[in-house]
Amino acid sequence: MLRLILGLFFIALPFLEIALLIKTGQAIGFWATVAMVAGAAVLGAVIWSRQGLSVARKARAAVAQGRPPVGPVLDGAFLLLAGALLITPGFLTDIMGLLLLVPPIRHKVMRWTARRLVEHAHVQARTFDARIRGEAGQPPPDPGRGPIIEGEFERLGEEANAPNRSGRSEPT
Repeated sequence: MLRLILGLFFIALPFLEIALLIKTGQAIGFWATVAMVAGAAVLGAVIWSRQGLSVARKARAAVAQGRPPVGPVLDGAFLLLAGALLITPGFLTDIMGLLLLVPPIRHKVMRWTARRLVEHAHVQARTFDARIRGEAGQPPPDPGRGPIIEGEFERLGEEANAPNRSGRSEPT
């Protein structure tokens, strides 16, 4: 049933947008209507350009704090959707995009969407046990010990420590 409603909505939406653009053009003039549509598209493009990096930054911050990045990613996704709706020509899509820019409305839509996804999701989890096999039938190595890899490293962004004559290292 929901698919039928969405299908009719996406078929009817372009016709409603065209009719609304024509009526607006008759009421306020062609150039004023074009300016409003173009202004909304520019706003949408600005939102798109800023949200791409912002979402990545917020997600990294959430992971660094030990929190799952679901909230920031969903918030960014809905802001990107708002930008896309603003870029799409037409006043109905502009209104939907502007509504998604209002944080309380966006968060309510996010909660509703997440609830619907959880209600209709079919989640299956499978685990696989991969064991390391030793060579020629030998038992696998001790899981607490791995291969020893020798090498040199340099810590970037720190001052190098040079050993003094007593054998202890001091910052240079």
